[in-house]
Amino acid sequence: MNLKEWAASQGVAYITARRQYAAGTLPVPTYRLGRLIMVGEPLAPARPDAGQVVVYARVSSAEQKSDLDRQVARVTTWATRQRLPVDRIVTEVGSALDGHRKKLLALLRDPAVSTIVG
Repeated sequence: MNLKEWAASQGVAYITARRQYAAGTLPVPTYRLGRLIMVGEPLAPARPDAGQVVVYARVSSAEQKSDLDRQVARVTTWATRQRLPVDRIVTEVGSALDGHRKKLLALLRDPAVSTIVG
């Protein structure tokens, strides 16, 4: 769970939990997952012998490029809750109408990738 959810479940204000994290006095282990602060031990891979799990995020125009960070954070959080170990994050800017999504097509061709979350 992320720091904000943990703070709410403990009855602590988020800003207090954030200060404790910054000071290194939070009473639980934490780790960074991109821009998120996750609480608890990092999850062990659900399938250690399976292929890579890749988060794929796409926006259709350069004006929406700032939305990519939020999209990646949301999808990565979901994957973590599902106990999927995220190995790679792939982002792309391109329209869905023309179908020229080079990075997605490369992921689909990659035999090392077993799961694409997007």
